[in-house]
Amino acid sequence: MRIGLLNDGKGLGAYTNEILSVWGLMNVRQVAGGELEDLDVEETPVLVFPAGVDEDGSFASAALGFVQRGGNLIVCLPGSTLAQAAGVGVDGLMESPQRLRLTQAPMAGLAGESLVVVGPSQRWKRMEEDAAMWAVLYQAGEEVDMEGPGIVQRSVGKGSIMALAFDLPLAVLMLRQGDPANTESTGRADGPARPSHLACHIGPQEPDSIPYADLLGRLLLELATSLFPCPVPHMWHLPQGVPGIVVYSGDEDTADVEWNQQQFREMTDAGGRMNLYLIPGNTHSTPADVADYQKHHDVGPHPNIRALDGAPVSARVDEMVRQIRAFEEMFGVPARSLRNHCISWAGYLEPVRGMAECGVGMDGNYFCSTFLRDRGYAPYAGFGAAMPLRFGLPDGELISVRQQHTHTMDDVYFGPENVPYSYRMSPELWETVLGRVLDDVAQRFHVPHATCIHPSNWVRFSRDQGLALVRLGLEREMPVWSFDQWLTFLEARETWRCESIQWDGERLAATFSGDGGPFAFVLPQKWRDREIVEIEARGGVVDPETRRFGETVRMIRADGESKVEVMARYR
Repeated sequence: MRIGLLNDGKGLGAYTNEILSVWGLMNVRQVAGGELEDLDVEETPVLVFPAGVDEDGSFASAALGFVQRGGNLIVCLPGSTLAQAAGVGVDGLMESPQRLRLTQAPMAGLAGESLVVVGPSQRWKRMEEDAAMWAVLYQAGEEVDMEGPGIVQRSVGKGSIMALAFDLPLAVLMLRQGDPANTESTGRADGPARPSHLACHIGPQEPDSIPYADLLGRLLLELATSLFPCPVPHMWHLPQGVPGIVVYSGDEDTADVEWNQQQFREMTDAGGRMNLYLIPGNTHSTPADVADYQKHHDVGPHPNIRALDGAPVSARVDEMVRQIRAFEEMFGVPARSLRNHCISWAGYLEPVRGMAECGVGMDGNYFCSTFLRDRGYAPYAGFGAAMPLRFGLPDGELISVRQQHTHTMDDVYFGPENVPYSYRMSPELWETVLGRVLDDVAQRFHVPHATCIHPSNWVRFSRDQGLALVRLGLEREMPVWSFDQWLTFLEARETWRCESIQWDGERLAATFSGDGGPFAFVLPQKWRDREIVEIEARGGVVDPETRRFGETVRMIRADGESKVEVMARYR
């Protein structure tokens, strides 16, 4: 059995698949519009219908037929046919940004917080009493009578329609990457262009203590699996079933080799691994030094395009590409991940295209922070993101580079008084703040916490805070990996496939295969009014009960095997 995803090459079908895939949903099948008339509801009991894939409305009748035969449809921004079937009337569009407040489970790691919605959203009136409301939409800071239905579900024929009054994939994309309308073309007068200048306007009271963009994506997975006629096993998105991960890096800038070596040595002793990003034309490190660094850690380019502040976007991107290739030629090391000096940027996703051209797999330039915008600390401010999705364009194109937001930068948070933008957090204060952030990661959100701790700052003022990131992470069973190490895991994870899911009303059997590695699979301990009474795995190890996203689950670790068969009985 599979979850279908309507994808005719239009709209955000590919990005929708990226959202589901990054959270570990493996039994997704791409469905072309021409297949809808005869789509088997037994084999594909749930179909996700993104906005934009049916511009002329030609698929709506076939999708409704799928529902009437017993299928479950999830549709964003429904047209008149599907909106009427869902029991709502569309009364125009609402102004962005909006807030989405859930009224019942699934909750996607939330505990009463509202999520942010940007982009188009419809104003609905509930026309049928049996259209059950799962969430409401409202404008932040407005009167309560401004809220209306945001997600509804209604039984139709033998199946059901779950309709969303907004374009969920587009909202996730824009929140994570920024609004294309904020793109500059010739720099900024107040300093370098940065990704933070692209951030969407999201209104007052930003829920910046939660990764709201990624939890909005997680909600789509949980809605789809809630409609599935059996428990859905999926691949855990972090290594070995851990509750979170710290992804560690530093920018070399002008650091002495001895400073690099000190940070590397102390990171190794503490149990962590990191990336060091080097400016190829401005480094004291020789190829021999880099080879020594790589015994325990990783290196990548740190392009410095600041000399071209104000130049056309294409000139800045060309210079970034030149420096990436210069790094590879100088050190004989492929550029796997990077961060630009001063997290400088150019245009919208033009730098990402340049990275893809060079074979770079992960970008670390987007900084979740109030940096240069506000003076309050918030781990997810600006973008609400932490998961490593690939970049995508609103027209549907997916780019091969993964977007890993950074959450902690030492000059911003720990710099001394002569750093005017620093928040000047002492080691003692930082441990309290970080403890709260990592507790939320490990207990609620299960996302990466990515860092940048410069070696030149490590030896002057950020060593204690940098080591606290390692220690407090490990205390919460969160491994401390480099960006390159994290990228390698994600690439290997994509070799895995869900071969089959079978269900006889009580017994679940699922088979997964792929390249061996530190992977794990997860099953809900409870499903509807049942729970697991027996579970076993061939090719894997079943762990005791644990908690993820507020629910009790069972983890099955592959432990290097290339095929895992899971059998569970629910009563």
